[in-house]
Amino acid sequence: MKSMKSTQRAVAVWTVAVAFSATALVTLTAKALAQNVATATSAPVATTQTAPVPVSTMAHSCAACHGTNGQLGDESFAPLAGMPAGQFVKTMIDFREGRRPATLMGHVARGFSDEDLKGMGAFFAAQKGAQ
Repeated sequence: MKSMKSTQRAVAVWTVAVAFSATALVTLTAKALAQNVATATSAPVATTQTAPVPVSTMAHSCAACHGTNGQLGDESFAPLAGMPAGQFVKTMIDFREGRRPATLMGHVARGFSDEDLKGMGAFFAAQKGAQ
């Protein structure tokens, strides 16, 4: 019979694994869709030019752990809704650069440019917290 802590640990590991997979899938899908839309709706362009991904779409890659629009209803993960943009950007850069240790967030943060992070920070700052 497994102990309660062992069961909780297993659930936490699976939760992080699923969240990471969902985040990666949403991010890659959003970027692929934006590129396909740009290709389908415009004249031929150089392969280095792609349509920008809306920050709201990028922000949805955080939903698996932080709730829709960053509006988390519990204390498992930090809520992002209402977080000051500068704090969001600094935190994400710290994850990306390894100054803030994490099992998942370093990988996630490396998928976004500084401009992406600034846009996402402004998006989350404009959201109201969970009710």
